[in-house]
Order: sequence, then C-alpha cells, then structure tokens
Amino acid sequence: MKPKNWDNFQHYKDRCPPWIKLHKELLNDRSFMTLPTASKALAPLLWLLASESKDGEFDASIDELEFRLRMTRKELESGLKALIDKGFFVDGSNVLAECVQGAIPETETETETEIEIETEAKAATVVAPPDGVSKEVWQEFAEHRKRKKARVSKLVITGIQREAEKAGWTLEQALSETVVRGWASFKAEWVAEKKNYTQQAADIARSTVPSKPGVDPVLARINQDREAAKPMPEHIRAQIKQALGK
Repeated sequence: MKPKNWDNFQHYKDRCPPWIKLHKELLNDRSFMTLPTASKALAPLLWLLASESKDGEFDASIDELEFRLRMTRKELESGLKALIDKGFFVDGSNVLAECVQGAIPETETETETEIEIETEAKAATVVAPPDGVSKEVWQEFAEHRKRKKARVSKLVITGIQREAEKAGWTLEQALSETVVRGWASFKAEWVAEKKNYTQQAADIARSTVPSKPGVDPVLARINQDREAAKPMPEHIRAQIKQALGK
C-alpha cells in the first residue's frame, strides 16, 4: 500500500527520511476531517510506515500492521477501509479485500452462534404440561418463570411436585400459588400453617413417648398445670371491665 501524493510528504528525495512533513492544510481538508476518528488516528502511523521506503510502499497486511502498530485487527479494519475509500492510500494489494472478508465471517459466526444459543434455550425450556395441570395454569406459570428469567425444566417441575406432596397440595395448586405469590419456586414450609402455643403443646404431648415405664414427665407437668389452673377472680374481672369502659 502507498499514500496518495507521497511526494508531498517527503523532505528528502534521495533517501528514507527520519521524519515526514505534515501540512497544516490537513485541518482544512474536509475529506480528511470527516473521516471516522479511528481513520484519522491511523493515517499518521501509516505515513510513518511509508517513510521507511523510498517509494512510500509498505506491507499493509493486517498481520503485519497488528505487529508494527500494536493495534487490534478490529481497530485496523475499521480505520483502513475509510482511508482507502476516500483515496488517502492506494491499495496495491488485497488489504481492502482482507478487511471486508475479515468482517463477514465474524458476522456470520455471531449470527449462527446466536441462532444456536436461542435454539438450545428453547429446547431446554420446552416442557409438556404435567398431568393434572390445566392449560391456563400451566401457561400462567410458564410466563411467570419467563419474567423471572428462570427456565421451566422437568427437574424444576419434579422438585415442585415433591414439595407439593409434602404440603398435601396438588401440583396445580402449587403452581398457581407460585404465580399468585410471585415466588420463583415452591416449598412446603412456605405454606405450612402457623400453630399457636396450645397446638404446639398438644403436638408435643401426642408425640412424647416415655423412655421408661411410668408417667411421662412432660405429660405429668401438663396435667399439673391444668389442675392448678383456676378461674379468674370476680374482682379482677370487674376491674378489667371498668378499665375497658364496659
């Protein structure tokens, strides 16, 4: 490749100069000033490469420019094309074709990759409605998971089914509750009823098994508390009523 009008850049005509002339008129050159920033930054570096030879020609292959200018292929391709198109450099090789060809496979690869990823994602999230689940509930659940950016897979449904059985719920009830509550999944403990102190004590009493023959200490204490319990005295009731204004 060679700069256009290379003689204008030459200070010495008979040898490779250590420096080049850069005319300030370049600031008034509309064609140059309307170039992309990448092209305007690349041009002086290419002129310096051209100064290494008497006729201004230099190796402008992408591999060579990557090494000499310490720039990436993408930066070089974006900057070179506009310089050649606007006539600032004469392409005596296949540099322009290399730039164009270098960009096409990347685009095709990205497109193919995107299609493959999208296809895989769809295949991974396509699950038939489970038995016992209505189409309406299933559609709502699938849309809900999509909003949560979570996949609907067989593994997910199996886990929800297991938790639903623990809670004594059907799968459809669990899926519906998940949508209504805005949950990402379903756990039996999330829908377990909260028991008051009396119910908890009763459960403890029913589940207590004496470790030794005789009366269980816990049951004995419960019976003692029950026998010791007395009705509230009338004067206390009267004070409470008076305080409440009754």
